[in-house]
Amino acid sequence: MTVAPDQTTDTDVLVTSDGSVGIVTINRPHRLNAVTPEAGDRLAAAFERLEADPQIRAVVLTGAGRGFCAGADISGDVGNARDVLINTWNPLVQKMIGLEIPIIAALNGVAAGAGASLALACDLRVAATSARIQLSFTKIGLLPDAGLTWLLPRIVGLGRANELALLARDLHAPEALDWGLVNRVCDDGAALDIAIAMGRDIAALAGSVAAVKMAHRRTFDSTLVDQLVFEADTQGWLQQQPDFAESTQAFGEKRPPVRADRVPGRYR
Repeated sequence: MTVAPDQTTDTDVLVTSDGSVGIVTINRPHRLNAVTPEAGDRLAAAFERLEADPQIRAVVLTGAGRGFCAGADISGDVGNARDVLINTWNPLVQKMIGLEIPIIAALNGVAAGAGASLALACDLRVAATSARIQLSFTKIGLLPDAGLTWLLPRIVGLGRANELALLARDLHAPEALDWGLVNRVCDDGAALDIAIAMGRDIAALAGSVAAVKMAHRRTFDSTLVDQLVFEADTQGWLQQQPDFAESTQAFGEKRPPVRADRVPGRYR
């Protein structure tokens, strides 16, 4: 893996790249990558910057050390929870869900509280065997936040979302795979490499992966008729794009297609 480090001085959020795959690392291992409001703002800025880079076609999110993200950092004076959610976590989750390019979470360890929100806001999840999803909100008199009550039922269904959140239980990687909460489970230490490999697979595909992400995102708020119209309109537009012509020509010539740089904002 060849990684070119970013020149940023914000060391709690690292932005690197592996070819067309951007890599965002929460770099606070001494706090199991618990996120301060400032780090949350830098995460959102990192995703925005990668989205604007035409050479980046997929993003991997991971944590440094032995944890993915322990949620919000409550070691200091975090202020009013409502304000922190509205000003930091909610915009961050919205940025991730609305990002034009797919995000793959490399869960190298625990994803707890709002850290689980970050994992579920990604489009795909690779989990190390020892990784776990941890929702302890009802143990401390709170409810799942940062989008969890929206994301969790959509991914695993209402019954399993209730089991996980109401019982404040941990879900270890093998069971999370059975539930469909993660897409792959791998040996400890391999999650990042596998997630980057998935990112490379996505980067080799046509730019229409962004349209797929958009279609899936809107389906829960659309009627069948609305979605059918969206599919037809978008398919007609995609058919006129260079990616389709190049893909069909490459298929006829029995060669890999040559992908042009992504055009940011094309699939909005």
